[in-house]
Amino acid sequence: MRRLSAAIIMLAMLAGPAWADPPTSEILQTLDQVMIERSAAAKCAIPDSAKAAAFRKYYQAIAAEAQTALKNLASDLDLSHIEKVMTQHYDEIDRRVTAIVAQESCGGSHIKEALQKYDSTANAVITEQMAKKSE
Repeated sequence: MRRLSAAIIMLAMLAGPAWADPPTSEILQTLDQVMIERSAAAKCAIPDSAKAAAFRKYYQAIAAEAQTALKNLASDLDLSHIEKVMTQHYDEIDRRVTAIVAQESCGGSHIKEALQKYDSTANAVITEQMAKKSE
């Protein structure tokens, strides 16, 4: 039963809207995008420590939301199993990003786009943090 549930979760993560209700689908799509950005940055960027910390904070928040959504989707799974599924999903995304880097290099259009999104995400978090401090 757990293997079936894990398979369903993986399908939900990969298929997005076809398998999940809109809020769950949205957070899983966001998680996929953030995983792509994270992988591309790990391979092709040397972000400053402030950007890296800001992105990490955002990534952790999105991952926590995704864990909650997956728990609601498959309530019979425990958190450690969900974390394992998410790690396996990231590993698959990382393999795909590695293949793109090998094919296009870090200067390719797909990687450049992912790195721009990484910077935008990190900058948005930094801006939000600065706005909170000034309040």
